[in-house]
Amino acid sequence: MNSIEGDFRVMRAEQAVTFDRLSALFFGIHGAVILYVAFGWMAASRGALFAYSLMLPLIVLQWVLNGGVSIVNNLENLARGRQWSDPANRFEGTFFQMLLNGMRIPASQPQITFVLCALMLMFWITALSRMILIIPPKV
Repeated sequence: MNSIEGDFRVMRAEQAVTFDRLSALFFGIHGAVILYVAFGWMAASRGALFAYSLMLPLIVLQWVLNGGVSIVNNLENLARGRQWSDPANRFEGTFFQMLLNGMRIPASQPQITFVLCALMLMFWITALSRMILIIPPKV
């Protein structure tokens, strides 16, 4: 991502936020994905931890390869009848930027990407460790 694109995202993140129902729906989906990523490593079963261990790298990969834009944003663009990557969508790629701006924490997109990828790596290692340590009950 170049500097101009990053500056454009910061500008869009600082604009006034207005939601319609579709925005609220996709915001809820974003929230559910974030909760899954943040707390999925706490699952109690090996199957759930295995699914989490498979899904987390896929979530990271799509996010990094999509330039810091969630596929959920792209699906919202398509639902609105626009193209996959829509520069007119001021929410595209700014979810965490808006969240941090609301908490008055200045962070660039590369900083956000680094911290989120590091956190997800820690979650993934924890999930794998927990999955290995779960001893199945004797039958």
